[in-house]
Amino acid sequence: MVTKTFKAESTMETLQLVQQELGADAIVVSMREVPLGPKWNPWKKTAVEIVAASPDVMPEAQKPQPKPRAVVGAAAEARLSDTGIDFAEVMPDIEWVVEAEKKPVRKATQQPPKLKLNLDPVNDTVPAVAATRQKTAAKSSADEKYLPQSLKTIRQQLASQGVDGTLIEGLVSVALETLSPGTLADVDVCRKSIAQLLASELRVQQGAGKYFSSNVVCLIGTSGSGKTSAIAKLALYFSQNFQKKITWVCADTVRMGAIAEARAYTDALGFKLELVYTSEDVKRVLQNTEDTDLFFVDTPGYNPCNESQLTELGALLSEMPKRCTYLVAPATTKEMDLFQSSASLGIFNLDGLIITRLDETHTFGNVYNFSRKNQVPLGYFTTGKETSRHLEVVDPARLVSALFGREWNK
Repeated sequence: MVTKTFKAESTMETLQLVQQELGADAIVVSMREVPLGPKWNPWKKTAVEIVAASPDVMPEAQKPQPKPRAVVGAAAEARLSDTGIDFAEVMPDIEWVVEAEKKPVRKATQQPPKLKLNLDPVNDTVPAVAATRQKTAAKSSADEKYLPQSLKTIRQQLASQGVDGTLIEGLVSVALETLSPGTLADVDVCRKSIAQLLASELRVQQGAGKYFSSNVVCLIGTSGSGKTSAIAKLALYFSQNFQKKITWVCADTVRMGAIAEARAYTDALGFKLELVYTSEDVKRVLQNTEDTDLFFVDTPGYNPCNESQLTELGALLSEMPKRCTYLVAPATTKEMDLFQSSASLGIFNLDGLIITRLDETHTFGNVYNFSRKNQVPLGYFTTGKETSRHLEVVDPARLVSALFGREWNK
């Protein structure tokens, strides 16, 4: 008789392993619950262990036994031997699991351990826990009492900020499997480890704050997204730090007050202003590169629900094929509207994102989810309307810290 031991998280899964290995006629010899997971983890789950025998030889315990006879002595031995029954007892090969001696708990250090979380932003898949995601969701209420207080606090903070729930559960699962009990007991150290994972998920534009891929920089976005003030901040930043000669190209000539606003900025900052109304104007302005290093093009704000405005914007951008294009997105916009804007403008080959108005909200989960799942890298953060400051080259840790309650202007 062939006897094997099988172990899985549930009885059904273990029985399926028995059937796959030994066939549908396999005989279950014993079944019990055993610990599962790292021995140092006090919150480890349990598994079901089943000892099963192959159907080739039926265990003696399952065979029909002869009826006892009221005969003793030598005559009894003779009669029993005549039956030809072999009463040899076969013991199953049972593997006993003994919990190892408790090891001393490692003390939490000031620097949190670096964790790796391979995530697919599109599908929100955490490879380490993808196979057990449905089971984890089903047992979330039951396992809640086993979570350390630090992870409960962090999970509540991220959920209140609107961070994607699947990502939060993945982070909690990886923390439970990877961090030591000493680290899990310290809220601050545990938070730093989770923050590292969150920051590593964000894409950052190559060369942001140092150079542009073209000398023509176009900012596009919805009406009121903050394109004009963002251009003023970028123009002043590159003028002061890299001594670039700037020409402000105002293509937003329809909105009331747009030209006056552009003229006020350029007069105050000492930049050259060019107004364009037609495609011929655009070609004429961009050909004059003698006294200009960078052209910043302020495009008209568009309505994402108006197809004709999107067509007009495309016609304008087609006159500048060798351009660097930024999508300007306010942090106060709903997450679905951010994705809608990015999807409709994505046909123009976006090079980076500029997130504006970050000082006008206390909730940053929508910005984080959008930045993480979007294929366009982050370039700059802006706040306020003051030109001389409040432009930040993107630092992922800056946005993550805002998820944990840090005020943007502090």
